[in-house]
This record gives sequence, structure tokens and C-alpha cells, in this order.
Amino acid sequence: MAAPGSPPQRAASRGHPRIDRGESAVVPLADMTSTQLIRRAKIIEEVIDLIADVGAEAVQMRDVAQRSGVALATVYRYFSSKEHLLAAALEDWQKRLTRRVLAAGGPPDPDPLSGILDYLRRALRAFHRNPEMTALMLQMMTSTDPEAKATIDQMDRTNVEMFNRLLNGVAPEEISNVSFGLNAALTGALTALLTGRLTLEESLSHVEWVARVLLGRTTARVRNEEQP
Repeated sequence: MAAPGSPPQRAASRGHPRIDRGESAVVPLADMTSTQLIRRAKIIEEVIDLIADVGAEAVQMRDVAQRSGVALATVYRYFSSKEHLLAAALEDWQKRLTRRVLAAGGPPDPDPLSGILDYLRRALRAFHRNPEMTALMLQMMTSTDPEAKATIDQMDRTNVEMFNRLLNGVAPEEISNVSFGLNAALTGALTALLTGRLTLEESLSHVEWVARVLLGRTTARVRNEEQP
């Protein structure tokens, strides 16, 4: 049985319209014109709204096309599958969150704890307000769709860049370990928050404790090494 959101040509035998593979080949992002990029952004915007309204599982490619004012074949020119489309929406939503966090920050602080705590609090509250995005993020972590995986990989790179900036003052060789620990704590807190095992306040408390312990250890090591 075809998965929801699989390209319509696979379901043609059940009366769905067939879309030629050549016509529906995905246009690489780097090759898109400005008009195509605007159209793609519009599609993603509608998907984000749909996820908030009905949840990721209920999103249908036909509904996305109708709400975006484009043909179904056009959606498949930009996104190879429903999973690819959902991953792109999640990436765009995460980028907005990252931009807000970085824009709110001041100049780099010798002690990175305040910036990290601010990010963790903002991220937890943002996902708490958007539980459908939380569920989608956890789902996409185990996606086997090639395009979705590539999009999640790009999200990871964006995350690394953000932590590299926020963790100013931490020894470079420690940053990847600290980032891993913070991401693991955040993911665990979001999972517990989504499933009702923790309240928002409890989630914040646990994540902040992890951040204080990790950064307290690494910054103390840096200070000790700098002492004569």
C-alpha cells in the first residue's frame, strides 16, 4: 500500500491522475530561479500552517497544492515526497527559531552559559507551543527518505553553527561533546513534554541543570589551563 503523500503516479491504478516522472523530477535548490524559490517558500509556509491546523500525519499533497495555488505536479517539482516536504517545513521553522535566538543575543560573552540557557528556554517554549512540530521533529529523526535525511543533515549543520557561536569561550575540542549533551538533554525533555511525562517547568529545570553542569565543567577546565 502506498504511503500517504507518495507520488500520485504510484497510485494511478486506483484512479488517481498519473504524473510523468520526467515532469515531476525535483529541481535542485541551487538551480531554482527567484520565482521558483518564492513559490517553494509559499508552499512551505502553507505546510507549516497545515501542520499546526491538522498535524503532520494528516497533511496531504493535494491540500498543500490547493492552498498554495499551484498544480500538484508543481509541488512534486520541489519536493520528491511528503516526508521531504515535511522535513523542509521543519527545517524552515527551525531556522526561524535560530534566527530569533541569535538576533536576541548581544556580543559574545566570555561565559557562554547565559546564551545557552536563553536558547534552551526559547527552544523548549517554542516547541511547547507547537506540539505538532515536536512530534514531527522526533519522527524525522528516524526517516529513511533520502531527501528528508539530506534536509535533516542540513538542520544538523545549522545547529552546529549556532552552538559554535553560542559556546564562545569553550575549548574547541570540547564543543562537539557539549553540543551533543545539550541536544540530547533537549530532545529528551521535548519527548517527555510531548508525552506528558514532564511539565514545561520540569523540562526547563532538567535541561538547565544539564547545561550548568556541562558548561561549569568545561569552563572550569579552560580557566585552570589558562592559569600559570
